[in-house]
Amino acid sequence: MQEKKIDFLTTAEAILFVGSLFMWIYVAHTFVFIDSFASLFFMQSWWLLLPLMTFLMFLISFISRRTEWRWSNQETNELNEKRNA
Repeated sequence: MQEKKIDFLTTAEAILFVGSLFMWIYVAHTFVFIDSFASLFFMQSWWLLLPLMTFLMFLISFISRRTEWRWSNQETNELNEKRNA
């Protein structure tokens, strides 16, 4: 059996990362103008949650593929044992 190569960045993660980047740019220039700390709590600033959640999904996916706290299955356990041996 050939050992699978773990990609640095998957296609889904790249889409989430680039999508969140463009959402930050679009939302910051179109919907939200933050000139003080108090303006973060206006209803209009809630649009910033969308790119934030997208970036968090990217981080969770990116980090969980590299750590042991992901859901494990038989194939993943075999790959980890081969890598550690």
